Amino acid sequence: MDSSIRWPAATRFNERRFLVRDTILERAPEAKDSVFGRAFAECFVERVAEALSADAWTPFLSWVDATYRRHAESLPARSIFAAAPLAVAEMLERLEAAPELRDEFRCVALEIATITGSAGGSDGMASAALEEIDIALASIVGELRALDPVIADHSQAVSAWSGRIAEKMGLSKTQTARVTRGGLIHDIGKSKMPKEILLAARTLTDAEWESMRDHALAGERMLMQTPLLRQLCPIVRSHHERFDGLGYPDGLDSQRIPLPARITAVADAFTAMIAARSYRQAMAPEAALEELKRCKGSQFDPSVVNAMVEILNGGKDS
Repeated sequence: MDSSIRWPAATRFNERRFLVRDTILERAPEAKDSVFGRAFAECFVERVAEALSADAWTPFLSWVDATYRRHAESLPARSIFAAAPLAVAEMLERLEAAPELRDEFRCVALEIATITGSAGGSDGMASAALEEIDIALASIVGELRALDPVIADHSQAVSAWSGRIAEKMGLSKTQTARVTRGGLIHDIGKSKMPKEILLAARTLTDAEWESMRDHALAGERMLMQTPLLRQLCPIVRSHHERFDGLGYPDGLDSQRIPLPARITAVADAFTAMIAARSYRQAMAPEAALEELKRCKGSQFDPSVVNAMVEILNGGKDS
């Protein structure tokens, strides 16, 4: 985000951090008379101010995750986590911070709700944001279908398989929903590719494949323009990384690849193999499954492939 947008709001927020702390405590009476609660509320606000200034929410969310795990049994901590995002959002509104910054924090609030297990609850802000995400995704899928119905159908199939894999692997409902949404738009960057390459009814040349590889980064750039969809960027950017580190665009390997992207990679490959193309016939699902198994540990995460095997074998892992 443009620093000319971020810095004034960050400075004004920092000047009012004690007011935000007091607002949190007013919303969290269980913590108001607790020394821990007051200290935690102040720490929360200070870390938000740091994240606003540095445009670095990942360290902040990591702190939220670690702190909540450590103090989840504490009523003051739970009440602070529930109240703090609302108080911060309220202050950003009062400061008339740029819409981009307010939308960005709504995404952060959703992440906090996910961490604390309250996503999809009675929080009106989170519910509205989730609805906006689904509206945006429907619009994107519509654009894909207008470009090429085959790509749109493929994306919907990848979304369905990604969700089933996530469920099989025991991911939470919120995490599964994110994987499902990411699978739906994993190829959105292809809408920026030259049509003569994208719609070619033949095997692409090496040079054309190099051009096509840019779709992962192109998709990420598109999502970055919509704050509520930024949480899906790791899936879009990294769904062509390989477990052995030979993928693109970053050459990530193993656990360095975000798990949602590792799931999408398997769902994407399987869906592509069992679909007919103008330049090749469809593979039988059994043959596609054997190919996934052959590439365990090289192209694909073995645990994700094992989950897919269980799904297709009716719960059996072989």
